[in-house]
Amino acid sequence: MEKPIIPIYTLRKIIDWQNVQLVNPDVWAFDINSSNSIVVELNFPSKVICFGLFLVQRGEVLINVDFQEIQLKKNDVVNLFPNNVIEFKKISNNARLKFILISIDYFSELNLELNSQEAFDILSNNYLKQVTLDDETMFSIIYHINHIQELNNPENANNFNLEMLKLHFSLIMYSLANYTQTQSEKGEYKTSRKEDIAVKFVGLVGQYFRYHKDVQYYADAIFVTRTHLTRTIKDVFNKNPKQIIEEKLIAEIKVFLMKKEFSIAEVMREFAFEDQAAFSKFFKKHTGVSPNFYRKTI
Repeated sequence: MEKPIIPIYTLRKIIDWQNVQLVNPDVWAFDINSSNSIVVELNFPSKVICFGLFLVQRGEVLINVDFQEIQLKKNDVVNLFPNNVIEFKKISNNARLKFILISIDYFSELNLELNSQEAFDILSNNYLKQVTLDDETMFSIIYHINHIQELNNPENANNFNLEMLKLHFSLIMYSLANYTQTQSEKGEYKTSRKEDIAVKFVGLVGQYFRYHKDVQYYADAIFVTRTHLTRTIKDVFNKNPKQIIEEKLIAEIKVFLMKKEFSIAEVMREFAFEDQAAFSKFFKKHTGVSPNFYRKTI
């Protein structure tokens, strides 16, 4: 039976749940493989309010990031953004994965000196697809993640752990920025016009879905016709733009309905519906139940 909600986790909540002791709980690096105790639940979409990187050292992984299915293999890295809904679909038995998650506040304090906000862009909705790294870059990033794991262990505490943690994470970001910039200069890291449109559309939906539910708004913002946008999104995501907008709306509305401190009327206003009748009709069309009934089942 499908779980009725998309749970939201803060980084601190996940760390507490895993009962992990860290020098700095605003950054957590960990491995997932057949021998450790951290378990990823399959077919369970969830949202983690933090930035992150997810690397595949070996094996294969199938995940959904928001509306996009991504097949991952060795040397692939996925960048996670606070608004992403992540769902693991398949993990091969021989897979070895590396994760690093950092809080929004921690990221903002790094003061990375990169031009044009490359560091922020690397961890943004502009990079939903995986990047396949070369062996040298992959080795460098894993090296720094391993050091973060060691430095963040309270058993290895020293006077400069916090400063060294920031240094290693900054070097990870510089390595990624250098790799993507180098590939772009070589002409080896370019998206097609179709992919550019799809990425821009998903990014805009993530920003404006509460207030702009009409496909025409997004077509105008990207400077393409509605027909062209629909055809492109269908080709890339196997869904039409309206489906993506409405799926995003429903997912976020469900999250707000979890929060009992918000009345149904307040949730309705949060998502800019004209009246409660229109809100209920929209929600029931996509879920089969009214917002009130849905809330009672949570």
